[in-house]
Amino acid sequence: MKLPNVASATVALIEAMKSNHQLSSKVGCVLAKLLRTRLDGDELFKCCKDLQEEKNNLVGKVEDVAVEKDELTKKVANLKARLKESESMLDEFELWAARERKASKELEGELFIYKKEVV
Repeated sequence: MKLPNVASATVALIEAMKSNHQLSSKVGCVLAKLLRTRLDGDELFKCCKDLQEEKNNLVGKVEDVAVEKDELTKKVANLKARLKESESMLDEFELWAARERKASKELEGELFIYKKEVV
């Protein structure tokens, strides 16, 4: 009676070992996939972190550009005001020059009359 029990126990042990080997193989495959997934996840996390850093840098640059734009807008407004001021002064000088030319012609006329009288 012991022989059939030993044989069936041996067969059961062999089947359990095969099953254990298959299970170990499946667990190894799952662990390998898990590791690949983890590595992919780490790589994605690094890419995400890099993109976040790049986004923050770009936000900083956009803010710098906005500040620079505001400064340039103020400078343009200042230059426009100075241009209007200069144009106004130019108009005043042109009027002054016209009056001086008229006065000069009048003085030339008077000088001509005085020269005539002297001669």
